[in-house]
Amino acid sequence: MAKKLKKNDDQLADAVRMSSQEIWQAGLAAFAKAQEDEGKFFSMQLFEERVLRALSSIGVPTRQEVDALHQRIDELTRQVAALSAKPAVKKAGTKAAAKPAVKKPAAKKTATGKPAAKKAK
Repeated sequence: MAKKLKKNDDQLADAVRMSSQEIWQAGLAAFAKAQEDEGKFFSMQLFEERVLRALSSIGVPTRQEVDALHQRIDELTRQVAALSAKPAVKKAGTKAAAKPAVKKPAAKKTATGKPAAKKAK
C-alpha cells in the first residue's frame, strides 16, 4: 500500500509541475502579446496624428470645430425663436397689405338666357 501511495504522490507532483509550467508559458505568451499590442497602439496613434495633420492642411474641420459650429447654430436658433415670438413692429411709410377684391354680384339672366336690363336709378 505504501508503494501505491508513493506512486499517486509522484503522479500528483508531475501533474502540478506540468500545470505550473503551462501557467508560466501562458504568462510569458500574454506578456509578449501585450508588448506587441503596445507597439501597434503607438503606431496607430502616429498614423492618426498624421491623418489629422493632412486633413487640416486641406481645410477639413476637426471634430471640435464642428461641435463649436453646432453650438453656435443652436444659440442663433434660440435667438431667432425669441425674436419671432415678439410682435412685429410696422415701419413708418410702408403700404398696408392689399385688400381682397370685392366681387360684384353676377347679373341675373332672364328666361331667354340674356342678361336682364339694368334698372335706371
